[in-house]
Amino acid sequence: MSDAAAGALQARRAISADAHLLRLLDSRPRGRVHSVFARTVNIEVEGGDLVTLACRSVDNAPDTVVIDVEGFADSGIGRGDRVDVAPGTLGVGSLRVCLDGVSSWSVALPTYPRDDARLRANLHWVRDRLRRTDHRSHLPGQGRSGDPFADASRAALEARSAALCAALLHADLDAARAGAATMVGLGPGLTPSGDDFLVGLFAILNVAKSPCHPMRALCGDVVAIARTSTNAISVAALANAARGRVRESIHALARELIDGAPGGLRPALDRVLAIGATSGSDIVAGLVSGLSLNLRMRANAVRSRARCLRPAGLRPLRGRRSTYP
Repeated sequence: MSDAAAGALQARRAISADAHLLRLLDSRPRGRVHSVFARTVNIEVEGGDLVTLACRSVDNAPDTVVIDVEGFADSGIGRGDRVDVAPGTLGVGSLRVCLDGVSSWSVALPTYPRDDARLRANLHWVRDRLRRTDHRSHLPGQGRSGDPFADASRAALEARSAALCAALLHADLDAARAGAATMVGLGPGLTPSGDDFLVGLFAILNVAKSPCHPMRALCGDVVAIARTSTNAISVAALANAARGRVRESIHALARELIDGAPGGLRPALDRVLAIGATSGSDIVAGLVSGLSLNLRMRANAVRSRARCLRPAGLRPLRGRRSTYP
């Protein structure tokens, strides 16, 4: 790397940072660089957790500081470099990030709606759009890519995600836990497809007042399994999603799906689909599957209440439509 390139990254301003991470940095943890990519640098801090430095083109995310750089390809930062935290400053190799006055970011998932008509329409729109585009998706019926390994992974993920959602629909947490465990680490990608699907699903399980919200304890059980079954970057994403903490673009899409208008849904979907090579479409599949599960659970609950309210012994008259569901 040239002296000019080295100097270009010696001091940079932080644009925004996760509020939870800023509190962690107040304790001045020690760390080392875990991995370096074109747009992000991952840092392993004491205790094994990962935090991330991201360039300005990356959206806000849990345990992430977005800084005013184009990327890290010529940063000179390498795996194993020491990370130092001082008041108002984060040092990574030769890079010094100024945290003074940084904008604090936090995420809160939307609440599930009392009227799900818009959600139904939005899910229909998303499924239709994915069918009509070449975006890879692990939603059932989305076709095949022609890549044998990718297609085999897709078929496995379709079958296992369907079994997982069926177990959740019947409130069988033991079966759901076993099913989710078979998805951890499944498929291609820096973050495997099964992990990305679970990130999307975990986000929906954490939507307050949703029918499947009472089953969110499943998320923590699966994270415990993931710690020995997939890579550290996936574990970090799953652990955050298990607490309802997802990157800003995923949060925005969840909000638009639940109660957004078509004008906001399209760009929100496109931003998530742009994540990684396949991660975005896998996350979308998890979001859509989780929201579809909520619709089915609510419909089942409505039918169950109707049966309970039906007077004992009353039967529909022959030749006439029943007034009961």
